Amino acid sequence: MGKILKIGAILSLLVSTCSFADLLVEHATVRLLPPGVPNTSAYFTIENTGETDRYLVSASSTFSASTELHAHIMDGEMMRMEQQQQVMIPAGEKVMFKPGGLHLMIFGLKAPLKEQQKVSFTLYTKDKHQIEVIGNVVLPGEEHSHHHH
Repeated sequence: MGKILKIGAILSLLVSTCSFADLLVEHATVRLLPPGVPNTSAYFTIENTGETDRYLVSASSTFSASTELHAHIMDGEMMRMEQQQQVMIPAGEKVMFKPGGLHLMIFGLKAPLKEQQKVSFTLYTKDKHQIEVIGNVVLPGEEHSHHHH
């Protein structure tokens, strides 16, 4: 009986680990801005192929001091940026992080970025998983024209 319980515990661990594979990130880019501009933004598409809603709650990067989830919000006739405490990725749907909408704000670049440079950032979920993402540095306006995975 003890062996059956151990096998059950191992299988349950594997199922919870595999369910995380429900989140797929594609088309990750980071906007190249002029030298001396200390902040930038990142964009990507994230798809939840699972049957449970998932939540992004934070992000970090290797090339900046801090990274935050942000959205552009209409406030009357003015658009402003607002930090998001979490972003829901509904089951079976895609969510786009794009200019003028959801995006990652990247503060305090540690070094100037170069066009086509590969940079990494990490997305963190509410259920304590991490998604490592490699993005291409691109010129403004090319955020979704490069389809790298």
